[in-house]
Amino acid sequence: MSDDVRAARCPSCRQTDEVHYWVQEDTGQPQFECWRDHGNDANLDEGHFGWFPQQENGAGPHVIARAADLSRARPTRWAWQNRFAIGCLNLLIGNEGVGKGTLIAWMAAQWTHGLLDGDLKGQAISVGILGDEDDFDDVWTPRLHAAGADLGRVLQIERADGDVVHVRADREKLAVLLEENGIKVVIYDQLLDNLDFDPKGGNQQKAIRDALRPARALARQLGVAVLGALHPNKRGQSFRDLVAGSVAYNAVSRSSMFLADHPQVPDRRVLVRGKGNLSEMPDSFDFHLGNHLFTANDELFAVPVVQDIQYGQMTADDLIGVDAPKDDTQIGRACSLIRLRLPRDGWYPARPLYDWCAEEGIKERTVERAKAKLELESKKTPTVPPEALWRWPGSPDNEKSYVGTDGFDGFDGSKGDIPDKPDVPHAQDSAVGTGQMGLRLVETEEDDR
Repeated sequence: MSDDVRAARCPSCRQTDEVHYWVQEDTGQPQFECWRDHGNDANLDEGHFGWFPQQENGAGPHVIARAADLSRARPTRWAWQNRFAIGCLNLLIGNEGVGKGTLIAWMAAQWTHGLLDGDLKGQAISVGILGDEDDFDDVWTPRLHAAGADLGRVLQIERADGDVVHVRADREKLAVLLEENGIKVVIYDQLLDNLDFDPKGGNQQKAIRDALRPARALARQLGVAVLGALHPNKRGQSFRDLVAGSVAYNAVSRSSMFLADHPQVPDRRVLVRGKGNLSEMPDSFDFHLGNHLFTANDELFAVPVVQDIQYGQMTADDLIGVDAPKDDTQIGRACSLIRLRLPRDGWYPARPLYDWCAEEGIKERTVERAKAKLELESKKTPTVPPEALWRWPGSPDNEKSYVGTDGFDGFDGSKGDIPDKPDVPHAQDSAVGTGQMGLRLVETEEDDR
């Protein structure tokens, strides 16, 4: 059986470039490596899997056409529901210092315990982190511990020679490493560091798309979620412009999330989806950037953490400010708080909204004007005394309740989600499976002493 690499389309992962397959010498029928890995050992004829045979004159593969076939379709799967898709390249855009690393550590912790909503919920999965923007031992490991991660499931991936792992040049080695270690989410700490292209060359759009294509193909091939972190272009006036100054990044990404400072509340961050057409728009996710103290290795660590999680209706335009000039009036601030705090799935008591605004120095009369500006609907309960309820126009006609001041019923993600971790961990790193791979996996373990 001969081994070959050609342009082809696998019937399982539907990857369309540089697919390994074996050609049976007696029949000439290929068998795909990834197809066999999915438990399908049968030989595949050309019509079934879309093989693009090379022309005899060496001019390259034939151009072919194939009919739409519903049996090949699969719904989008999500590592975090409606935010980060499996089998796709996803982006996380945010300014330096806004808290991308802290948020990623929180997400990694959730994934290692199977807690994030999506198709991986209930599964304790492994997460791989590439990049040297932040030191893995001194920065990532304390963040992950503070977030409650299962440290044995968060793995640093690096080249054995100390060089940066390149998206294109190291794709095959990375694919083997991910499969061997069961990694389901891959995070490029700073995606630009891992791309193989000349930033000063011509035709930047095509160069960036070509450089990103292997990451997208890897996600499809292995069925993993690939997440790349990027800094925004500070001159951007729209989310499209913000993405590193090139629309090519956004064009290749299937879901692009934007993390920014809350426009009205200090020390809070807001995560919104800026681009994505694979699902309905998710709620905005905002949190307080708190501080966590712990001791390890006879040292005191002070680490930022995600706290006081809330969900709301803010958009990328709200964070970028492209809708209208920034409204710094009291009514504008009240509108922003109501957008943040009032979900769109039913009637909610108005009193907590008044209280939250009062904490920001906003009077009740101003809140009522903000309610009128937002065109919120209102009614009163039949209780004694009656209680005012508000909802967004067109919301369902069902009544909800708050949970204290921490959030809405069913929306508070800050309590009881992650098991307690030891107060005094000892981080010990071990290199795993370098072999002849050329890539090295560093696993962080806890050893209580």
